[in-house]
Amino acid sequence: MSEEINLGTEKQATNENNPLEPKVQPRTQPGTNQNGQPSQPSPDETSQSRARAVADKHEIPAQFVDTEFEVPTDFIDLPSGGLFYPNGKNRVEVKYLTAEDENILTSSDLIKSGKVLDVLLQNALIDKEITPDEMLTGDRNAVLINLRITGYGDEYETKTTCPSCSEVNNKSILLSSLGIRDMADNPDSEGMFSVMLPKCKANVRFRLLTGADETRLQKVNESGKKTMKGKFKVATVLTERYLLQIMEVNGNRDKTYIKKFIGVMPIADSFFFREYLKEIEPGIDLNYGFDCDNCGHHYSQDVPITAKLFWPNANV
Repeated sequence: MSEEINLGTEKQATNENNPLEPKVQPRTQPGTNQNGQPSQPSPDETSQSRARAVADKHEIPAQFVDTEFEVPTDFIDLPSGGLFYPNGKNRVEVKYLTAEDENILTSSDLIKSGKVLDVLLQNALIDKEITPDEMLTGDRNAVLINLRITGYGDEYETKTTCPSCSEVNNKSILLSSLGIRDMADNPDSEGMFSVMLPKCKANVRFRLLTGADETRLQKVNESGKKTMKGKFKVATVLTERYLLQIMEVNGNRDKTYIKKFIGVMPIADSFFFREYLKEIEPGIDLNYGFDCDNCGHHYSQDVPITAKLFWPNANV
């Protein structure tokens, strides 16, 4: 018995003195060192732990803490379901806003050109199969609202004017409470819709507006394009919008004919058409209810989707 023990001892000594022999390290329990004592966290682990605690306190997504120099992303479902895009794209991947995006939001040249939101969207989209110009207005708004919530938070401070007493109210909006407006009707094979106007009984075929259309209308609005009505000039943004949307009237696709029709469309039909658009157009329901601080009147207004949504001091 003692001989076997001596042989084992000699073998161990041989292993320790021979650098070619593998050395077997004793196993340690998780959280302990080789002596069985509790191990101390490294400086990096301590820093990471503190960063996570700060992130939890301020509701900062964990992706910002657990990855180094990697911007986290989200997948956003498009309200249109991709029905209006050749590739059927129904969701997009977007990155969270960063300091680089603030360069875009604070660019006076981009703000003046009306391109600030287009450039912001283009920079945020990971997917390049669809461009901001091609996206429907409702889909663009869904992405922009998501970027605002993940970038600056859910609460949005804005000013609204009471329609009853004209008081300007400072109000707070919870953007996450804005609902999704589903498409109430399906488009035809060309991606268009049809409706019979109740007053003039005209059959109107129309399409939904895209980002490129909204940019064009913004330029019309900023250029002050107006028509003379006696001694006064009247803005033409509404009729320009109709001219972009309406593709056919009673089977006639001639734009000169359509423009003349828009000019004589009964106001009741114009109101009906706008309300019908609100019902069928997919997107974010931007209508929000407020109570006037001065007179208590309850009223509703649409949340404006401009650069101010991201940068309140933007000169827009």
